[in-house]
Amino acid sequence: MCTVSSTVFREDIIAYLARYLGRKYAKKLLESVTTPGTRYFFRVNTFKTKPEDLLHELRSQGVNVYQHAHVPEALFVPVEGPFEIRRLDKVVYVDKHTAESVYVGANVFAPGVYKVENAEKGDYVSVISPNGILVAEGILEMEPDEIFSKRKGLAVRVTRSVYKAQSFRDTSYFLSGHIYHQSLPSMVAVRLLDPKPGETILDMCSSPGGKSTHAAQLMENTGEIIAVDRSKSKVDIVLENAKRLGINIIKGVVYDSRYISEVLGKESVDAVILDPPCSALGVRPKLYYDRSYQDIVKLANYQRQFIREAVNVLRRGGKLLYTTCTFSPLENELNVVHAFSDFGLKPVPISFPNIKTPLLGIPGLQFDPHLHDTPGFFISILVKK
Repeated sequence: MCTVSSTVFREDIIAYLARYLGRKYAKKLLESVTTPGTRYFFRVNTFKTKPEDLLHELRSQGVNVYQHAHVPEALFVPVEGPFEIRRLDKVVYVDKHTAESVYVGANVFAPGVYKVENAEKGDYVSVISPNGILVAEGILEMEPDEIFSKRKGLAVRVTRSVYKAQSFRDTSYFLSGHIYHQSLPSMVAVRLLDPKPGETILDMCSSPGGKSTHAAQLMENTGEIIAVDRSKSKVDIVLENAKRLGINIIKGVVYDSRYISEVLGKESVDAVILDPPCSALGVRPKLYYDRSYQDIVKLANYQRQFIREAVNVLRRGGKLLYTTCTFSPLENELNVVHAFSDFGLKPVPISFPNIKTPLLGIPGLQFDPHLHDTPGFFISILVKK
């Protein structure tokens, strides 16, 4: 095993990345994902307000908020930290996903708790990840028995975390649909796809709906977006977000999108958004990582099944937006090569200020966390001939 900062990565993961990127660069990438970056982004819903108006309103309330120079609907607040967290006798242990959210200031909700030690409601507690990393301190808001019997509700109100970004999730801005929390690369990807009013768009792995709802904004709520995911709960999340944002062109479909042409028919959509399950190496912050190189090989092959079906449903001249939240070449550049060589899709040149192009001279964009202060993220747009 190889330790990079407080995060443990398997040696086969580092060796895999080093084959393509060099060991020094690979370790810089992995080091960078152990922190959350210095900016926390959210998208302004232009159906309900103008970015400039919301920017001025938030600043008038003392919020330290900025507008991105090239994506006008993208606002961000600084991420502060790191701060020291105390190891108290009263402890709440949380799962990996919860720990990584709490690390940057999120509260702890009951489903993310798997153990409580020496604590009862009202106690001040430490919050600890499965691998023993202190992520926060806070007040236990539920009795332990209640946490495990109800499995819902606010379990720990976080008062201090390792990093802190101002949260808007409990504010009227979020609840009324004026904003949507979304990373900068994800917003850039949809802008580069450039969906037009009246088009029919398929989002193959749509939950929680960031790209679908952003596309709806750019389409001026005119046309149709088909949001597909394998479970009803995931599709429901997309539809709930669409409703909150005032979007009515998103249709939810519960299906395995590797076979979605069975429902939609061949050559039935103008564009496809495909952000398939991936290794998530670029997701920040990462407290530990337990996948292997063989897991990544399997994921890359799995992703190709979605690409094949995207070709089936795309009309001639239609565009495939292919994105991942990783810097894994098997899942990124080599899958684009596969899409070109096996399915005849043509990668088209795209650009964004100061963002590097992928390996092998492939048209596209690669956001690298240590260079761009973003999550690791890959973007390619391919056209069906």
